[in-house]
Amino acid sequence: MKLDKFLTSVADSCKKQGPNHTIVLSSRVRLARNLKGYAFPGWAKKQERIRLFENVRPVIEGFSRMNSCFSDSMDNLSHLEKQILVERHLISREHAAKNSGSGLILSKDEMFSVMINEEDHLRMQIIQPGLQVKDAWQNIDEIDSLLEEKLPYAFSRNYGYLTACPTNVGTAVRVSAMLHLPGLVLSDQINQVVQAVNKLGMAVRGLYGEGTDALGNLFQ
Repeated sequence: MKLDKFLTSVADSCKKQGPNHTIVLSSRVRLARNLKGYAFPGWAKKQERIRLFENVRPVIEGFSRMNSCFSDSMDNLSHLEKQILVERHLISREHAAKNSGSGLILSKDEMFSVMINEEDHLRMQIIQPGLQVKDAWQNIDEIDSLLEEKLPYAFSRNYGYLTACPTNVGTAVRVSAMLHLPGLVLSDQINQVVQAVNKLGMAVRGLYGEGTDALGNLFQ
């Protein structure tokens, strides 16, 4: 199925609502996982990346949640299609630059997506409208547990889940919320808030994550 036939319209996508949706546009939980017996994507040769993609793809597609899902290799997607996926936060900017051996699997409701062979073998995420961090975590934890029964995760008893970047080793989980904060920006209070949040051990990022600007007064 072509991507433009699969994705909901921009208008319908903007109508999605959840708790506190006037401020919290969405909640996201992301997990990074790698498989034993394969080199990490940054070290793997093309044929090994292709082999992993072909082995993992049917496993994820086989879950009941993924009925009528979108699934394709990145080399089959046009530059425009990749840009649309980035703008909807369904893939990262880094994954948009990938080609053969990398892919995307996206659920029909567009809540659950898996990037295959991004920085890690699997980058899974759940995005739900509004402030639903706990629900998002429960949903992706359930999926992760089912996947772990079928795929040999790279795991260390000392370090936890092994990842390409040391900052992700352990749980390899990232939790975030997309906030619309025009009042704080217009009143020149946003910098004070960001500094206070940083002291609590949280990170504030731009519209498309690390290294990007907070366009439209949107902050992660």
